Formats: sequence, C-alpha cells, structure tokens
Amino acid sequence: MLFCICGSGGRTSPRTGVPVHAFTARTAGVSLQSIALAHIDRSWTYPGDDDYRGLLKENDLTDEAFARTQEVKDWITQAQRVVTEAAEPAISIGAHCDRPYACAFYEYCNRDQLKPEYPIHWLPYFRSKAEELASQGVIDLRDVPDDLLNDRQQRVKEHTLANTVYFDLASATADLAGHGLPAYFLDFETVQLAVPIWKGTRPYQQHTFQFSLHTLSESGQLDHTGFLDLSGDDPAQPFAHALIAACGRKGPVYVYNAAFETTRIRELAERFPLLTDDLLAINARVVDLLPIAREHYYHPSQQGSWSIKKVLPAVVPELRYDALDGVQDGGMAMDAYLEAVHKDTSQERKTQIEHQLTAYCRLDTYAMVRLWQVFAGRNDLLLSLRDQHAETPGLS
Repeated sequence: MLFCICGSGGRTSPRTGVPVHAFTARTAGVSLQSIALAHIDRSWTYPGDDDYRGLLKENDLTDEAFARTQEVKDWITQAQRVVTEAAEPAISIGAHCDRPYACAFYEYCNRDQLKPEYPIHWLPYFRSKAEELASQGVIDLRDVPDDLLNDRQQRVKEHTLANTVYFDLASATADLAGHGLPAYFLDFETVQLAVPIWKGTRPYQQHTFQFSLHTLSESGQLDHTGFLDLSGDDPAQPFAHALIAACGRKGPVYVYNAAFETTRIRELAERFPLLTDDLLAINARVVDLLPIAREHYYHPSQQGSWSIKKVLPAVVPELRYDALDGVQDGGMAMDAYLEAVHKDTSQERKTQIEHQLTAYCRLDTYAMVRLWQVFAGRNDLLLSLRDQHAETPGLS
C-alpha cells in the first residue's frame, strides 16, 4: 500500500497529488495494490501517554488514483512541452493565481505588469467585483464606477484619492459613551499544534499561552499585568485562573476583533467547568474596538484594511510595531513560543524570547488604550498616558 500524508496548508490538492504519487511509484517499479490518503483528524482528542492512534484518518483512493493514470501522463507531456519552448507561456496574472492556493511565482509573473497608483484591491469586500473589473482592464480606484461601491468602499475611494482622513469623532464617542471606567484592554497570543502534546487537546486547536492586560482606573491611572507560560506544560488552566484574577468584576473589557478573544474564552470555559461562570462573565463585558474603527475612522495609509497593525500607526503615529525587537506580529509570536519551549533552547535565549513576547503583547494592549482615548475624545488623558508609558517598547 502507498500512503500519502496530507496536513492542512499543503500546496497540492490531494485529488491531484495522490494520482501523481501513485504514477511515480508504479513507474519506478513499485507494485501497488492499494493507495490511501491519510490526513490529520481535527476532531480527534489526544489521550496522553504518547498514544497517537487515531490522529490520522485514512481514506482509500485506490480506484480514483489508478483511473487517472492517463491524465497524469498528459500532465507530464504538457509540462515537458512547456520546458522545451524558447519563451515563457503568455498567460496573464489573474484570479487563477490564487486558486486553489497562492502561486509562489506571482511576483515573478507580475514584474512587468502595470502597477496602479491606487489598486482596486484596497477596496474592502470587493474581490469578486475587482476580478471582473480587472478582466476589463480596470485596475485603479480612479476608474471604478461609484455605483458599484457601498458606503464604506466609497469612503475608502474618496479619502484615498483625496489623501484626507475620515474621522467621525461624534459617532465614535457616542458608541463608547455607555462604557465608563475602570476599563480593561485585553489581548491574547495563541499557538496551534498539528500534533497535540497536551492531554485532552485536539490538532490545530488554538492554545492561549499569553495575555496582556492594561487597566485604566477612574482616576486615569494606567496599570499593566500579564501572563506568559513558557514552561512547555499545558498553559490553559493557569492562563484561565490568571485571566479571571486580572479582569476584576466590573467595567468594559476592550479588545480588537472580539471574535478571537471571546471564542478562546468560551473554549476555556468548556474545558474547565468550575471556571465557566467567571470566564463567561468576562465575555459579557467585552467591547470590540474594531467596528468602531471600521465605521468611524479611515486614513489613506490603511489601504483598505482595519487591522490594528494598519490603524495604529495612522491614529497614533508615535507607536510602531516595527520598532520592537524580535517579535512584531502574531505569527512571529507563535514561532517565538515554539522556540522557547523546545528542549534544546538555552535559558539565555528563552529569557530573551520572554522579554520580546512581553513587549509585543504589551504594545498590543497599550495600542488599544490609545485608540480608545482618541475614539472616546479623552484628550484630557493624553499626556498622562504618555508619561505613564514613556518606556513602552514601540513608543517613539
């Protein structure tokens, strides 16, 4: 039997890859009786004690793989014909470059294409229309008909072309008016493991290993606390206990893109029934700053995105993620965590990673404090907040 192992994120479709593997093996003289595709079963739960039976789910594809032998031969013939040609195939870039996955040669093929000054892909939620317009030669915002745009897309177009900032302070302030002080500003960092290492967890499950929390008191005092577990043990339960202790019992808990944090909190509540009430009480207090930014603020530098990495330098230009040492985004935080918990990582390097992760996550929540201060119109707190966090990494 030939086994093809497939995990998430593969660049080759299993329906294409398996027939190719089968053809290659048979051509090399391997006598195949059956072929199966083994993939990671996301619903499987690790029972512990290095027992990984059931992690892989097997699907028999023998009939399909053998039936496509001639198709594979045709692919090879076509590929060999392309290789012998003196010039590259004249195929323009387009939607096919991202289907089913983003092509690694996109930048190469795009090198001679006309680069629009204002690309239409800056328009949010406009992909299908952008593809249609691109097929008609429309690639610049200036050429997009207004009647194709909703209010938000029109706002992006108008203020991008005029190089002006849109800020509806009155509406932003009104949205936040019902939430007083004390206020909490919360951010999580997580890691996903294809092969679980902690009992009771599943493949690709999001594991919370760090949080940062800034607390703004009624007097304007800003304090910071956090949690970071680099022991390599399952961080979930100590994380949950620390979160409950840090978030208090009243006051809004601000996040940026609430679906992420609230989902992680619900997952913790499901794992630890004795903590369910306290964890869900935090969820009930969550206030999302993302829709407030999306509805009431836009700067041309955002290029159609409202991610905090785009909004923060526009609203508070003195705060910069690129000024941080080592860890500057969520992907880098995940990689840093995996390096820190590896058995071969030195204590010196582990300490360095700890400082980098703490600085990165702390900037995330301080960024939310400053966004809230601007959107709530609390200019009275500006100098106080700056003074209290003069040493914050990323603050220039």
